[in-house]
Amino acid sequence: MKVTRVETTVVAVPFVPSMEVLNAGLAKIPKVIMKLHTDEGLVGIGETGRGVSEEAIRQQATKIVGKDPLDLNLQDTSSLGTLDPAFEQALYDLAGKALKLPVYMLLGGAYRMDVPVSAWSPHHGPKNPEKTSAIAELASEMGYSVVKLKARPWDVVETVEAIEKVAGPDMGIVCDPNTLFEQPSTAVKLARKMERRNIVCFEDPVPKQNLHWYVLLRQKIDTPLALHIGGVDIIRAVKAEACDFINTSGTMNEFKRNAAVAELAGLPVWHGSGNDLGILEASFVHACAAVKNATLTSDIFGEFCREDDLLVEPLEIENGFVKVPTGPGLGVEVDDKALERYRVK
Repeated sequence: MKVTRVETTVVAVPFVPSMEVLNAGLAKIPKVIMKLHTDEGLVGIGETGRGVSEEAIRQQATKIVGKDPLDLNLQDTSSLGTLDPAFEQALYDLAGKALKLPVYMLLGGAYRMDVPVSAWSPHHGPKNPEKTSAIAELASEMGYSVVKLKARPWDVVETVEAIEKVAGPDMGIVCDPNTLFEQPSTAVKLARKMERRNIVCFEDPVPKQNLHWYVLLRQKIDTPLALHIGGVDIIRAVKAEACDFINTSGTMNEFKRNAAVAELAGLPVWHGSGNDLGILEASFVHACAAVKNATLTSDIFGEFCREDDLLVEPLEIENGFVKVPTGPGLGVEVDDKALERYRVK
């Protein structure tokens, strides 16, 4: 089996109306959907992050054409030079289809067949508590047990109270201020105001370059702290004992390596995201299935946020868990009609 050509389509899929605050910017940043065609008729699919140029993908594709995915070490494709993560997805998809195995088996096997995920809400500006509570109410009705919210110091307490009012005290809340709590003193004051609420953790409450602040916060508050980091930064955080949880991402193999470092330190992880579409999120699901300590709710909420995931059959999410696809490769199929509908001309 050899790759004969690479087909690319640039798409931009809007968010659903409840996430409308993002429609003006984030959703308009395009993605590239890739199809690797082979001489045996198999097609591997991949999805880039936002803002990757189609021309860059086409240039990188010249390194793949003529290669047999089964001859490559998919854990390390550095011999081919720099490749976008979408190529990893597509090559694993092809290898799985050729071997008639799901990707999680190629990654070593599954620790779980149902991956915990969270719902999500952006920050909505002046009406944030009201709009976030509506999203939380929907999430509760859909069976989610955790909502992740973009928290801001000026209204996070009101927002958390609004969520509890509509979703009940059992709804877990991941507060992600994107470091905008700015100072440990601010984080401590806010944590104490919310200490009776069901706060799963504060993710990146203060600037991450100062791990001493995180060590201090762990001494001052009972709420767990999470850091959104990868690579060597995980080692630094572990050495400093700066956090309780880790949010990490990268390619499927990078996620596995990052999680392995955290596991050695006894830290659970979850998979981060960029509000992605179905192909990329399918790769997240396979990676989470194959990682022992990926026990926290991952940021796999494209289905919750986007108008369309570009899949014929969406990832199956029920009661806050996404089922791991069991078909060959990634186990998902691109919806060509949707691909054309959201194509950026």
